[in-house]
Amino acid sequence: MFSLRLLLSLIMLVGIVLTVTFSSILSTRDAKHEVEELFDAQMVQTAKMLEQFYVDQLTEDQLAQLISQPILFHVDDSKIETFAEQANPNTLSYEHKLSFQLLSSTGQILAYSDSSGEQQLTTFNPGYDTRIIDRELWHVYSFFSEPHQVWIVTAQRDDVRQELVSLIISNTWRAPLIITPIMMFFMLVLTYYLFKPVKLLERHLDKRPAQDLSPINFTLPTELASTQKALNSYLLRISETMIRERRFSADAAHELKTPLAIIKLHSDGLSDVLSSQSPDVKQATLPYIEAIGEGVNRISHTVEQLLLLSRVDAIEALNKTDCKLQNIIENVINQLVHIIADYEWYIVVPKDMIINVDPFYIELVLKNIIENACKYSPTESLISIKVTQDDQQTMICVADQGCGMSDEEIALAKNRFYRVDENTSQGAGLGLSICQHIISLHHGELTFSRVQPHGLDVCIVLPRAQS
Repeated sequence: MFSLRLLLSLIMLVGIVLTVTFSSILSTRDAKHEVEELFDAQMVQTAKMLEQFYVDQLTEDQLAQLISQPILFHVDDSKIETFAEQANPNTLSYEHKLSFQLLSSTGQILAYSDSSGEQQLTTFNPGYDTRIIDRELWHVYSFFSEPHQVWIVTAQRDDVRQELVSLIISNTWRAPLIITPIMMFFMLVLTYYLFKPVKLLERHLDKRPAQDLSPINFTLPTELASTQKALNSYLLRISETMIRERRFSADAAHELKTPLAIIKLHSDGLSDVLSSQSPDVKQATLPYIEAIGEGVNRISHTVEQLLLLSRVDAIEALNKTDCKLQNIIENVINQLVHIIADYEWYIVVPKDMIINVDPFYIELVLKNIIENACKYSPTESLISIKVTQDDQQTMICVADQGCGMSDEEIALAKNRFYRVDENTSQGAGLGLSICQHIISLHHGELTFSRVQPHGLDVCIVLPRAQS
């Protein structure tokens, strides 16, 4: 399983990251190229300005004097290293990252700045070059003034350019690093609201009773409208199939009642005829007569359960009313007096306890559960009926000391046509399924738990009646 919401958010995030990364790489490349062009142009401009305003003013005597005694342009060190720091405009250490030299045509230094010293910067080739001076990389521009036969050299340290490029790059990346988490948060919020109809549909389906196959009517986005339509079509097909199966079960059960009654009648008639025969004949035919009677009774019980199942499945509304629980349990015990005499009973029912139920169907459930307790318990064992109540619910628990059920059997007990032991169990395995359906119509729950050392505790959990 995977989350569409998370997957969509991740795809959008990856798209943003890739877009920002690609655009930042291109911006960095372009910025570096433009910075190089800007500083190269600055060096050319500086060289031409030196020629225009300084070299042009020199006389031949002054040039001869500079050869013998070069001029040093000194800049005080202000210890300011970055663009972001404040500095005295008269003593910028940034000047130490710039340099220039004037050299005669024979290579003698005429003037120089102390950032480079008297070490020659140029290779006496006009144009751009790079030099390593005191372990620092310098960009050098050499220009030869033909009228004065003087080399004008301007230079910049590489870290000047790199510092500016780094600032541009950091600004390029800083904004995306701040904005991307914010965008991710808004994307998560947006996808939450976009997928909210799906969550509402999920909760609705999760809380919908199993017997509710009515169409789903939700206001959904256009992309999900077709899904809702397909789901409603599926529910309709299931409903039609269940109606056909229910009708078939009811019709088959009705059709079986008449042949079973005829078989029972003829079996009783055959018993009357054989009663006048000799003891040997009676003894020989008695097992067959009993087998026929037992089979007819078993099939008749199954038919009755099928008819009851069809009736319960067709229930659309219960006739619920406030009833005294004690009276309901007394009615059930009176109906089962022929089978409960062989067991010991412990019954605890608070007087005047009221439950809001359909009495006919709750009596049917209690009768089935008590019959099962007697069927699977040894004679003279203890069977208890205890009723408890809290602020939310009423619990009617029937506990026996029979063989009990395993966890796997408990998980399957409420399935239709399931029997714990196919060989020895009587009935069609519909009793607990019918009980579960009736209890669910009352918005309650039917639970099973094992009793130590052996036995089973079956609890009917119903919402508490509002007094």
